[in-house]
Amino acid sequence: MTVKHLHPLALIQMIWQNLINTLILTLIMIGLFKELDQWQYQAILGIIIFLAIITAVIKYWWFTYELDEQAITIHSGIIFRQQIHIPYNRIQTLQLKQWFYMKPFNVLAVSIETAGQSGSEAEGQLPVIAKRIVEQLQQRVTSHRNEQDTSTSSNKPNAIYHIDWADLNTYALTSLGIIPLLVGLGWLYNQLDDMIPQKWLDQVFSQASRLNLIFIISASIGILIFGMLISYLIIIQRYFHFQLEKRDDQLVTEKGFFQHNTITASLNRIQAIVIQQTIIRQWLKLASVQVILASSAADKEDQNNLVMMPVISQHHYDQIRPFIPWLPLSDPTYIRISQKAKWLLIRNAVALAAIPVVALAIFFRPWGWLGLLLLPIAVGLGLYAGHNMGVAVLSPQLLTVQDGHLFKRSTYLIPKRRVQAMTISQSVWMKRTHLAHLRLQLRHGDSSQQIEVRYLPVQVAQSLYEWYQS
Repeated sequence: MTVKHLHPLALIQMIWQNLINTLILTLIMIGLFKELDQWQYQAILGIIIFLAIITAVIKYWWFTYELDEQAITIHSGIIFRQQIHIPYNRIQTLQLKQWFYMKPFNVLAVSIETAGQSGSEAEGQLPVIAKRIVEQLQQRVTSHRNEQDTSTSSNKPNAIYHIDWADLNTYALTSLGIIPLLVGLGWLYNQLDDMIPQKWLDQVFSQASRLNLIFIISASIGILIFGMLISYLIIIQRYFHFQLEKRDDQLVTEKGFFQHNTITASLNRIQAIVIQQTIIRQWLKLASVQVILASSAADKEDQNNLVMMPVISQHHYDQIRPFIPWLPLSDPTYIRISQKAKWLLIRNAVALAAIPVVALAIFFRPWGWLGLLLLPIAVGLGLYAGHNMGVAVLSPQLLTVQDGHLFKRSTYLIPKRRVQAMTISQSVWMKRTHLAHLRLQLRHGDSSQQIEVRYLPVQVAQSLYEWYQS
């Protein structure tokens, strides 16, 4: 097979990437040599830009790949040459990304993951290649998978799910994405606090102290509304035209406005199904369905889980079963933790919140007393966690676990064969109350994920351990 280079657009992308990476180096050089003349600064900048371009050209020229009948081979590296040989029958997940600027050129970025992958990055990556090459790769992967599968295979989808505009709006409006956004704004403020001179900040706070309370409250509400709008737009563009298809033993998802993202994942890589509901979606009887994969192809925004269905009705199993046939027919009856165990969760949440409350009250008086508002929130978090904590065995081969964390309920449906380890732990005090923590280890991407049911009756935890061993 002929050795191929990446699409020429990849060269522009590599040059831009190098320029961004060398920007920090340029700023450091300017900081170290403050006494240089202007022409010397320009010369340093010119040399850095020249090296960035030359390095990108060499990297592009030496990056090649081959598609033969049995495998794809990727050659990369400048100083340390690397050759990656991936047989088609080892490929578990294909992820295709197409940014908006790639569409006119009909090119995509491809990530290839295998069962033996280690690390956070895909084992094979093709930054920019033509769509026709991608289609050839997909056909060869599919044909080799069909050779191993003796059942009848078809390229037609067995089941399809589309998200309509009303459901997408509902999903975006009921998201709690504003919380991490506000945390990000707080981090940005801290960075500005370190960079901006203190006298400037003092002037700003001095002016703010002269403003009336109504203006401050209005400005705070305005910032909150602006954050909610940004969160809404982020989710809308991320799940724009979301579509899920089941094709034989594969799930194929497509989504995205600025970046069209297509993920093809094998059903045999599914470790568990996660049905998530924020407290708002619980009130509206809505749910979001995700898949825990033994793969890193899913979105970082979704904790590396593959989103199957962004929003469905709470009575969801009928909608999911066409894609995942081993799910139960109806909602299970959970074994819930005792009332005493719920009080222990409330105690833990309040004790954790008390640390910043005391610190704020001591060092930031009088405004630090506002930290007392954290205590009722902590009580609410403990109540919510206790109300939603539970476990149930659905069959000899299927377990479901439910928990509530930060006002989000997660229901895990876990095949027994996917549980990597199960442990029971007890402290000295828990032995007196006959309670125990049950922990499950699942493979998640290239690491593991722990799912915990806290303060279960020890007899229940022991029976589940026996179920796992049987």
